[in-house]
Amino acid sequence: SSGIYAEYGGMMSAADSAEIWIIGLISLNLTCEWNTSPAQKAAIPGLVFLLMSIGSWFSGIVADIYGRRKVMLIIYYLFTVTAVLSAFAPSYPVFLLLRGVAGFCIGANYGVSICYSAEMVPIKKRAFNLLLLDILWCFGGVYICFCAIFVMPYNWGWRYLILLAALPCLITIPMLHICDESVRYLAVKGRLEEAKAICNKISEQNNAAPLNGEIFCPPSKKSVKALNTDLFKQPYLRRTVLLVITFGASVWVFYAFMYLLPDMMANGYCHLSDWFQVTHNNVNGCKIYTSEEYVFLIVVNLLYLPGYIISPITAEYWGRLPTLWYSFWGGLGTTILLLICIHPVVVYINLFLVINFYGISVATLWLYVPENYPTILRSSATGAHNGFSKVGAACGTFLTEYLDSVKIRYSITVLVVVLILSSIATLFFQLETKGKSLKDGGDTNLPSQPMTDISLQERTNKPDEPHAI
Repeated sequence: SSGIYAEYGGMMSAADSAEIWIIGLISLNLTCEWNTSPAQKAAIPGLVFLLMSIGSWFSGIVADIYGRRKVMLIIYYLFTVTAVLSAFAPSYPVFLLLRGVAGFCIGANYGVSICYSAEMVPIKKRAFNLLLLDILWCFGGVYICFCAIFVMPYNWGWRYLILLAALPCLITIPMLHICDESVRYLAVKGRLEEAKAICNKISEQNNAAPLNGEIFCPPSKKSVKALNTDLFKQPYLRRTVLLVITFGASVWVFYAFMYLLPDMMANGYCHLSDWFQVTHNNVNGCKIYTSEEYVFLIVVNLLYLPGYIISPITAEYWGRLPTLWYSFWGGLGTTILLLICIHPVVVYINLFLVINFYGISVATLWLYVPENYPTILRSSATGAHNGFSKVGAACGTFLTEYLDSVKIRYSITVLVVVLILSSIATLFFQLETKGKSLKDGGDTNLPSQPMTDISLQERTNKPDEPHAI
């Protein structure tokens, strides 16, 4: 039964990937159709990332008040409508507005969906949940690049591509309707009978014994506004600051290389174009991507896959913190080596290692962040960190695009500086969450109680003994 919750998070991840990739895929077509200036072209990803950040923070707070499932449903419907409408946008300002709202929705739902799937998936399956989420993120990009090969050569092909990018969301909406509200959210809100009913439903689906006692969870004595300020107070201040630095930096580098890699190929950095060359078609004076370039982008997406597979394995067996340490420091070392042009083959191998190290770091942080906060605060915290990470993405893509016009080495140098600071920050993490239950204490000043794993096959509670959450 936990599979449906993992699949939901994975489909949201695929939608997020398609949304990000489509911005770059259609940018040349928009320039041809509406004669957009460089500033207007850069405004689309800038606005999308900015509103992703705002949406993530906002939805995290709202989900802690009204529930995870309700917020996700509203956001999903809004995203689907705005995404489809943007395919029929008659002008650049209308398109910019609609894609901005779509970006807000992606950011809003992504943070909440990560929190929701973490709360509904048992401890032993959390790493599998991460693996599914990461693989579907990768194939979300592969899917949209593959579709581009067939629809972009036609008139209005970019409009068809936007409609195809909305398909993962349309598939997910019926799936979300059959999902239950988070048991942990219901418990900390005092809705214990509803929480117990869902636990028994899941136990029945898993052929496990039903709960025999009553669920117990200390109620919250604070407002959600007060709880959100606790992110920047003890005992959460240290971890919040460190997660902001590391998450923002890893996403900064992750997205920077998505934009940097094609430019390195096209501009012949370290003679890479001697082995593989990226060129555009020229149609009526407009530069358009070729089918070979879409294939190249599919390959770029698949290059992230090994890191996505390795991340949950090492996080589960070595722990979250060792995985963060080797991914950040390994990524720093290989990025520094990119400044040294030895041989194109060596540079290609180095690029492969770099993008996988930071694929591992981003994936591990998505697993680690929700495990650091109690249920009453988890959605707000996850949304806030996702929001900060999108600021990093915006900085990374903007500076990469700007500095590439001067010299690619400048872009890599900036990334090295960011990586040095974030790699040092990983050494100050203290909390290892491997194999530990999520915390659910209703008041962040009270000791949190671990929730009984809802997929547990044996129950040892006496009939009149309450189940601690």
